[in-house]
Amino acid sequence: MLFGMDQLGDLHLLIPVEGDPTGQKTPDLQGLRVRHRHLSEADEYLDLMATACHEHLFSPLCGEIVTAVLDHGRKPWETVFATIRAWQSAWKPTAMAMEKKVQVGLFGELLTLERVMIPAIGPRAVHHWSGPDQEPHDFVGSSLDLEVKTTRKGRHEHEISRFDQLRAPDGRTLMVVSVLLEESAKGAETVASRMDAVSDLLRADPEASDTFQAKMVKIGWSEEMRRSGELLKFHIGGSLLLPVDDCFPRLPDDFNLPNGVVSVRYTVDLANLPAMTLEEATRAVRLGF
Repeated sequence: MLFGMDQLGDLHLLIPVEGDPTGQKTPDLQGLRVRHRHLSEADEYLDLMATACHEHLFSPLCGEIVTAVLDHGRKPWETVFATIRAWQSAWKPTAMAMEKKVQVGLFGELLTLERVMIPAIGPRAVHHWSGPDQEPHDFVGSSLDLEVKTTRKGRHEHEISRFDQLRAPDGRTLMVVSVLLEESAKGAETVASRMDAVSDLLRADPEASDTFQAKMVKIGWSEEMRRSGELLKFHIGGSLLLPVDDCFPRLPDDFNLPNGVVSVRYTVDLANLPAMTLEEATRAVRLGF
């Protein structure tokens, strides 16, 4: 690694890398930039640079990054982006409260990550979590999709917000995870507790851990929520793992909205359907992801 100042007085931390940050946009901030530099045909670097007037902030930032890369073996690109996000979040204005509906849905997705996806396929499950990206289904694999539905109704009844939400893409299968929650002031479970449980499972994989934290921020999570009193508290009432097959209550695949109807909502009752065991679901996830 190299640390120094250029002719214009800008400060640079150069970290040897192989390749550019695939799939990630390099951030440009006031006084801080990240670039991919080729100093020769054989030498390429991640270049973290700051203006000289920000030296008092740049030096501790670089120290944290160097420690993570050298002492903990983390990958340079992911480390730089994750560290910058952490520093940014510390000085951002207080985030708006996460809506109750969002907390309920996020809790179910985190529970599925913790108890189904990561035990089945390991930390790479985080890369298949598409809920924060507003994809049609919450987890997308090579031949299997998972849709997580979470409710506080007291029964496994769920509102379906799109007529095609329970429709599997061509050549793929779909599984629904139904999570039942009871909201209670004495509840021991929150989005924060489930987030911590997932983080513990990802601790040995820094790349997956960084990806998970980035997706949590994208969906609206802020560490300030732990102290704000905004977190809903739950008891977990139970869960069902269900294949979307011919017995599953849903609109048929050939259903089309009538002219002039632009959306439809309906409710499904899943309580009396034959459910998969956790072992069966685990095998299906391993094959489908």
